[in-house]
Amino acid sequence: MFQKNKSPMSNRETMLLIKKILVWIKGLPKSIYEAKLSHNTGTKMLSLALAILFWFFVMDQVDPEITRVIESVPVQLTNTQELDQNNLKIMNQTDFFVNVEVTGRRNNVLGLNAKSIYLWADMRSVRGGVNNVFINSSINSESVSIKSVLPKEIVITVDRVVSLPKPVQIIISDSFQESLFQESLEVNPIEIKVTGPESLVNSVSYLGGTISVAALSGDHTREVSLVPYSFDGEVVNGVTLELSYATLNLKVGKTKLIPVEANVEGSPKSGYQLTGINIKPETVTVSGQLEVIEALNSISVEGIELNGDEEGTFIVEKELRLPEGVKAVGLNTPVQIELVIEEVQTKEFIFDVNEIPIVNLGNQFTTNLADNLGTVVVRVTDVASVIEGLTKSEIHLDLNMSNIIEPGSYRLNINMANRENYSEVSLTPEMVDVEVTLKGSETNP
Repeated sequence: MFQKNKSPMSNRETMLLIKKILVWIKGLPKSIYEAKLSHNTGTKMLSLALAILFWFFVMDQVDPEITRVIESVPVQLTNTQELDQNNLKIMNQTDFFVNVEVTGRRNNVLGLNAKSIYLWADMRSVRGGVNNVFINSSINSESVSIKSVLPKEIVITVDRVVSLPKPVQIIISDSFQESLFQESLEVNPIEIKVTGPESLVNSVSYLGGTISVAALSGDHTREVSLVPYSFDGEVVNGVTLELSYATLNLKVGKTKLIPVEANVEGSPKSGYQLTGINIKPETVTVSGQLEVIEALNSISVEGIELNGDEEGTFIVEKELRLPEGVKAVGLNTPVQIELVIEEVQTKEFIFDVNEIPIVNLGNQFTTNLADNLGTVVVRVTDVASVIEGLTKSEIHLDLNMSNIIEPGSYRLNINMANRENYSEVSLTPEMVDVEVTLKGSETNP
């Protein structure tokens, strides 16, 4: 508590006191005033001390009235609960300081500081927008008064508090690994309420979260922190989110180059044969969910069925049979399948038995095949493209005698080395009789 200052002297008492002091000074020995500066030093010092004591005495007794400015006095905001009840929020600073000019007796004024003064601004009259609020004041002294408050008002900007839903957006900060891509992205929730001053809430465009996908090799589920962004992509401060994160479910897709297959059922016209299936394109790039694409090694077209009357090459167009969720990348037309159908033909070749090569015969043996004047007829049946260019030189016959270990009479199969290259091969006869003897011995007819 501040102590109450003693009552100041009346004007009449002050005048009488000053008159007495002047008379006292006048009655000082004349030698004090007439003395040279280099003489009577003690007397001079005494006079100076008396003058100083006299000044303090006068100031203490008279105590003149002065004015003083106390700087940076805080202003308290009162009844701020009224703002909350009216859904209002102060947008500018809430700490205010002003200068206060006070007046009063010197001793009392000099003893004051900012803590001795209480300033307040009542928020009950504040409304949305810019408000000039009057500063009320009081001072903790009975002998000092407040002359002025500079400034006498504070400027408070107030905005209405609102809650509005804002969309959630997930931003991918980098790129997927090669052949991987985003198949789908689900975010929950898709909207979150943003609460705050109306002007700030209205400036929020979306609630953004960022994820990295460079290291992902499969589907990904996680919680992502959200930040409010303006329409210019700047972070909006001063608002609160009902939920500060969202859960995302990222499905990873994959692309893959795989061959195209065609399944043909039925047969062409009798005497004709399906010899080839040419598909255009031979391969296609497909995309879809990672696990589906990884299990896919080929893709087929719609079924093709021959009616039994086809006797030449023709082309059909068929759509791909794509599994659910799989797409063909860059393929906007049906697949073309060329079915090559050729006539089946037969060609005969006649070989002399004695010109058929003998293989794997022991060096100690000899045969009578050189004297065999018989012939072997080779009939090769295949499609026209094979038969038309086939020559006798491409037919490789031989007699394999690797199992003969002693002289005697044998019946051996005639072998055709490249027999499997043709659809059908027949030899007439299929076997030949041969006499095997030791070299140097007589041969019985």
